[in-house]
Amino acid sequence: MSNLKIIWINTIVFFFGWNAIMLAGADFPPPIGFIWVVLLISMLDFIQYKYLQYFLPQLIKRKHNLFVKNLIFFVTGGMAVSILILATRYKITLEASIYDIIIWIAVFIIIGIIYGIVFWFFNSFLLRVFNK
Repeated sequence: MSNLKIIWINTIVFFFGWNAIMLAGADFPPPIGFIWVVLLISMLDFIQYKYLQYFLPQLIKRKHNLFVKNLIFFVTGGMAVSILILATRYKITLEASIYDIIIWIAVFIIIGIIYGIVFWFFNSFLLRVFNK
C-alpha cells in the first residue's frame, strides 16, 4: 500500500474523529460558532497531512529519535493552538489569572503528548498491516 493511502486514512480519521469529539461536548444543535472549531480542525488536518509526507518515510526507515521529534511536533502544535485560542479570545484572556492560562496551555500540551503517542502507534500499525 502506498503512503498516500495511509495519509488519507489519517486525514479522514482525524477530521471526523476530532469533529465527533468536539460535537459530543457541544450543545445540540451546536451553536453557529462551532464552525470555527470545524475550520480549526480542518487547518490542523491540513498541517497533519503535510507532516505525514515527511513522517511516514522516516518511520519506515526507523530513523533515530523520530518518536521524540514526533512528540515535540505535537507538543508544539498543542501550545500553538492554545496560544491561538487565547489570542483570539483576548477579552477573556485578560480577565483570567496567570494560573488559569498556565492550566489552559498545560491541558493542550497534555493533549498534544497523548495525540502524538497515539499518532505514532496508529501509523506504525497501519504500516505493519498494509505493508505485508
